Amino acid sequence: MWGHGERGSTSPSSSPAPSSSTGSDSSATAGDRICPACGARSVDAANFCFQCGAALPGTADPQPAERRFTSILFADLVGFTELAERTDAEDVRELLSGYFALCRSTIESLGGVVEKFIGDAVMAVWGATRTREDDAERAVRAALELTRAVGDYGRASGMGALAVRVGVVTDEVAVVLGAAGEGMVTGAAVNLAARLQGAAAPATVLTDVHTRTLTVDRIDFGREIRIAIKGIADEVPAYPALRVISETGSGAAPAAEILTTLVGRDAERDVLTASFDRVVATGRPHVAVVSADAGVGKSRLVLELRDHLDHVPMAIMWHSARCLSYGEGVSYSALSSAVRSRIGSVEGESEAVALGRLRTKLVSWTPANSTQLDDLDWMCERLAPLLGADAHGAPLLNSGSAGFGRDEYFAAWSLWFERMSAGENAPVVWVIEDAHWADDGLLDFVEHLRRENPAPVLVVIVTRPELLVRRPAVGLGENTTLLELSPLDEESIVALIAGLAPELPRDVLHLLSARVGGVPLYARELLRSLVDDGLLEDTPQGLRLAPGISARMLADAEPPASLRVLIASRLDALEPGARLVAQLAAVLGFSFSMPALAAVSRRSPGDLAADVATLETRGILISITDPLSSERGQYVFSHPLIRQVAYEMQSRRSRSERHLATVDFLESAPDEGSRAAAVIAQHLVDALQLQTAPSASTESAARRAVHWLLAAADSARRLGAATAATRLYEQAIDVWPLANPAGRDADGRTVRDLEELAREVATSPAGT
Repeated sequence: MWGHGERGSTSPSSSPAPSSSTGSDSSATAGDRICPACGARSVDAANFCFQCGAALPGTADPQPAERRFTSILFADLVGFTELAERTDAEDVRELLSGYFALCRSTIESLGGVVEKFIGDAVMAVWGATRTREDDAERAVRAALELTRAVGDYGRASGMGALAVRVGVVTDEVAVVLGAAGEGMVTGAAVNLAARLQGAAAPATVLTDVHTRTLTVDRIDFGREIRIAIKGIADEVPAYPALRVISETGSGAAPAAEILTTLVGRDAERDVLTASFDRVVATGRPHVAVVSADAGVGKSRLVLELRDHLDHVPMAIMWHSARCLSYGEGVSYSALSSAVRSRIGSVEGESEAVALGRLRTKLVSWTPANSTQLDDLDWMCERLAPLLGADAHGAPLLNSGSAGFGRDEYFAAWSLWFERMSAGENAPVVWVIEDAHWADDGLLDFVEHLRRENPAPVLVVIVTRPELLVRRPAVGLGENTTLLELSPLDEESIVALIAGLAPELPRDVLHLLSARVGGVPLYARELLRSLVDDGLLEDTPQGLRLAPGISARMLADAEPPASLRVLIASRLDALEPGARLVAQLAAVLGFSFSMPALAAVSRRSPGDLAADVATLETRGILISITDPLSSERGQYVFSHPLIRQVAYEMQSRRSRSERHLATVDFLESAPDEGSRAAAVIAQHLVDALQLQTAPSASTESAARRAVHWLLAAADSARRLGAATAATRLYEQAIDVWPLANPAGRDADGRTVRDLEELAREVATSPAGT
């Protein structure tokens, strides 16, 4: 909280419950307005306090804000001042207009938002309005593309060489919801991105450690450099982004994923391999849908299928590609990548070369003197758009493309799989990763392939559950197998962590298992972050606790940025109403009741039912139905990290207000106060800690906190829980100065009385 003055004290037994009302100053005159932040009285028509600048009562509320994990990009032209001095003003204006348009189109094509232009510099942000797990990758791709595109633009302009230097930082910022343009995001990350940009060499990109961690599987980075930044005592590590190493749609799995041992998925692996066996036996297509939330193990299961097929004594045509959430030609990107990889086409090659590769491959699958040769031109014309351009330079096909009818495209693409299987005398496997981003056109083609193709083709659709909500038929029908993966049980997660960290004691393994909640990706990312933070050390025998590190320190470590981004992207994918309900529930705690949620949200349980049901369907909340559970009828978050991220996304002000609303509900509920004194006290303490400065309501909230802390301490003392009682007394001592600025309460007690009581409890053998 804030600095405290002299401490005073009280006796817990006679402390009355204070009123939640802040009261009013009887000396105030009509028209006076009291500043809620500093208490100064204003009698003029100003909208803001003359003392501290806070908004006065009766003025418009400030726009709501949230705390978000975003990626910030700063780019600046190199040597522009010198160029402007030797160039005519009209030419400079034209040059800048083209440069700004180039920056905007590059940034927006990768899902970024231009926050502002500052002279010849540009600031952009990813994740300000909706978090996506690949925001950092998008930002780095945009930065690298800017260094290339601006160089090309300078050469084409005839004004000499142009270059930009770029800084990219991923971190938490404050976001003003509904704002557009300048002022949308604020925080240290903005300043750091500008400083990294200033330290970068011309035509280079520098990133911070969070950005590198989130993108290292797809971006090649240079060696770490240390940069001195004004206002920061230690030098800041920075990493040059060199190039994209996993091209769009490649589907390459992160190396770290391959190292994870498969545990708890034997049955699912057998079902998936049986789907392949069925394709071989029937000679007909089959679709296997692997559905699960992010990190539960979908890709790892597919890798197990790949490993199994590597040992099958037959040729197999394997293709793996992912659907994209951004970029040009995304509609059929997973099919395009499959075709390109099979013919050996590479990024950047000419249309003529790509078309030549396509024809060569089709000819190789066609017997000499076969009538199938007559179909080659027909197939090439309809497959060519998947290579990036058709014979006339048309862009990559998307679901709205004109040209041939969709039936003709589907027939040619289906024939591609048929000719491949026959020509290679091998079954085909086509893995579509991230199918929750699939365009309806691609899903329609998969359905056409399953229904019409006569060849042995296994299509493995790897997706999150939202696809099955949007397109339920994907997991239904003939020749379709649906595998819905749930989080692993505790013993399986313990076994997985032990495989990665065999040196860790059993109690530490269980502690980490509780933190990751059955999600393999969470386990891997948590271990990686603990190594990066120096809490675990990597030895030839495996991971182990670093010297001086306790198990409790592992439990208290912050979740890695990768997990926060992943969970935030899940929450942001919700409808606004359901997302807000998740945030309100997070303030209530890990578990909560519907009446409490209704009170805090100011909505009836009936109005909340649909949003709560959505959160259950999406795996955010779980209803407790066990008749033996004392919490039956309540709801819990499916994972502690989901609750933590939903809580931390809210502004400090919103959280503080919602904690106080929770207290109002608990105090008003029959018999709730006496049973939940510690819970009420903690909500009040949290509300006070979230306030950035004392306000008119601080003293009232602090008095309520002291009351409930002492009531809870009294209860713990009577039960013989000396440690808990001492902790509660100490919290009351910390809050006391805010509740009693004069040092004494209404009965003349001081904090020293409370300190003496705490010492008495701590030193008493039985805590009595």
